[in-house]
Amino acid sequence: MRSNLLYILIVALILTSCSKWEGPLPECVNVSDTRDKSLSRLSSDHSDEMPAPRGNRFLSLSVTSSSESNRTGAGTRIMIDPDEDGAEVVWEPGDKIKVQFLKEGKLYYAELVTEEGGRTSATFTTEADILGGSSYIFFAPGYKKYRETNKLTNERIFGLEVPARQTAVQGGVAAGSELAFAYVDTFTDGMSVVFRNLPTLLRFRLGGEVISQVRKIRLIAQTQIAGDAIIYNVGGSPEFHPYKISGDVISFSVTLSGNFVAGEEYHIALWPTDLHGFEMEFSNGNGEFTTVRSTQSFSFSRGEIIDIGTINLGDSFTGASPVSTNPVKYMSASEGTKPVSIVVVPDGFTLDELPAFDRLARMALESIFDTEPFKTYKERFNAWILKVPSNESGAGVTDGNGNDVTLVDNYFKTRWGASSYNDMIADQDVLYDFVSSNCPDIVSGIHTVDEVPIIILVNDSRYAGVTWFVNDYGKSYCMVSWCSNGEPIIWSYPKVMPASESNPNGGTRKITNADYDVIRWSPGDWRNLVIHEFGHAFGRLMDEYWYSPPNTTASASTINEWHSKAVSLGLNISASYGQTPWDEFLDKKAELMERDSRYSRIGVYQGGWTHIFGAWRSEIVSGMIDNRRYFNAWSRYLLAKRVMTLSGDLDSFNHNYWLERDVTVDPLRDEPWTRSGDPDRSDRYYYIYPHDPEEYEYFPPDVPPRFVKDDYNHVRR
Repeated sequence: MRSNLLYILIVALILTSCSKWEGPLPECVNVSDTRDKSLSRLSSDHSDEMPAPRGNRFLSLSVTSSSESNRTGAGTRIMIDPDEDGAEVVWEPGDKIKVQFLKEGKLYYAELVTEEGGRTSATFTTEADILGGSSYIFFAPGYKKYRETNKLTNERIFGLEVPARQTAVQGGVAAGSELAFAYVDTFTDGMSVVFRNLPTLLRFRLGGEVISQVRKIRLIAQTQIAGDAIIYNVGGSPEFHPYKISGDVISFSVTLSGNFVAGEEYHIALWPTDLHGFEMEFSNGNGEFTTVRSTQSFSFSRGEIIDIGTINLGDSFTGASPVSTNPVKYMSASEGTKPVSIVVVPDGFTLDELPAFDRLARMALESIFDTEPFKTYKERFNAWILKVPSNESGAGVTDGNGNDVTLVDNYFKTRWGASSYNDMIADQDVLYDFVSSNCPDIVSGIHTVDEVPIIILVNDSRYAGVTWFVNDYGKSYCMVSWCSNGEPIIWSYPKVMPASESNPNGGTRKITNADYDVIRWSPGDWRNLVIHEFGHAFGRLMDEYWYSPPNTTASASTINEWHSKAVSLGLNISASYGQTPWDEFLDKKAELMERDSRYSRIGVYQGGWTHIFGAWRSEIVSGMIDNRRYFNAWSRYLLAKRVMTLSGDLDSFNHNYWLERDVTVDPLRDEPWTRSGDPDRSDRYYYIYPHDPEEYEYFPPDVPPRFVKDDYNHVRR
């Protein structure tokens, strides 16, 4: 199946999308897929929310916005106030509020309506009986869907939407974008509550002679800024998480339509997020347009206004500047004897789609360098984005056995099966010729092709990710599609586990809720695949998951052979329970735990390299099992050692050097509100839904690991 990425500079940006040939990962659940009955709890609405019964009198609520200014504007009820409180709500006649509350162990909801308008304070009334309850959550104008209670935290989950299409308002923001939240423990008739706004606002003014002709402005970002999201009530404060509600959409762009006047303030409402560069397209009614690009980074918080000043469009619509295919240096090393080099290349992106690839490549690299240990050692990296257009969009389709079914004229000839990716591959001769000729660090002689891992981002919506180990000297490339056009995914853990950690003949047991309480489920998207595959391609780590069934036993001789290669492979996997590559960590475990209690996770756990028996790993869970943004301690050590080797500073690397810099945080288990332990991050990851092991199945494709030996520049002693 080919992706349908629209031309970014002409029409719109659509969202993008387990490894040695490292194959597919454990169960990946596209949470928007309602066809799978096992996903019904993730995709359907729930019947435990009931309308509150009618009372015998009207109840009232006095509602105040976050600022007392009476500033008014045309056609909208969010007015803009430049003070630190952000945007305020100006209530209009007929406005509605939806409330949900607990009473006698049940969930009820009701609507309140006002007849007042033009003020920041108004009185709302309802005929429903909403007295005598607790934990009242209010949304204005109302939530889109109630999802369910998260049994891991007892927090309630609501679906809301910031429109991806908004109408321009001078000095204000489009109606329908004015989402606000309030919370009280108990309700009494006539009480007052203060609402806070959920969206953030991008403020700008326009200059230039063509302003009167502009009819549409489209903001294009690298992450979700509009469409559906879910809101958690966390101790009376809302938390935002990008998420697709079944049947609806998420959007990386917002289109603002209307007539525009030079010098006037306009605003685009968007979900809180970090913007690392963005584009704005300004178009008239005749298809002419001008594109403005910004590389500046912004971090939005709820209710905040970011003013980007005046954008001067000049005296004509210029169209897009020619698409550059020059190498882009995303990151420059500032430490080390020499830089550690990595490369990202596109496949299945046409010339007009290369700007979209550029943004996706930056997203992928940002994710890698926001994950430890790459985050700690990022100053040692040169990261290159190399661009080459394909004649056609997408990737080829095979029969699953390497035979072409649908040919696509893409540059690196990426292709795989229609319903699986056990034969996912690229033309490696074309790939290495291109990278050798275009990667500045290879051309200059800083590194050989063996030392530069390659990430291929494929313009295809099918779930797919794989890594090929090409030789024994570190040469490798990985391939990732932007699965399901960038929609969220949840990965689980194998449902069957070894009953004994030490005995390969000890049988199996089913995973339990108690296990899940320790392990957690892993939410994410295609970027998690990039991190996992890069763990293979750069660190030469092997998969730590296993297939179950069938219950298979790993080959000790094969694992030991990997470890003896010129650049050791699979040192995160042991062929023995009693003697492991991480014995030094086990010997120093007590000392490590004195430094940080999370080193207690280090041990010897059976299961790995797709086999449930006969292979051991160092921690119960890591990103090499379920794609979480976490490498276990031993893998972090191996990755750091690889960094120091390639940067020419291996002589200064030892256990203490690593320990002084190691970060132990697993975002899913240790920092549930953020992905990287930073409490100020707005890109939130949270335990999405309650789990019941009996409801979900584990279907890792039965794909054995594969290697490729090449004759390309094979003399390297």
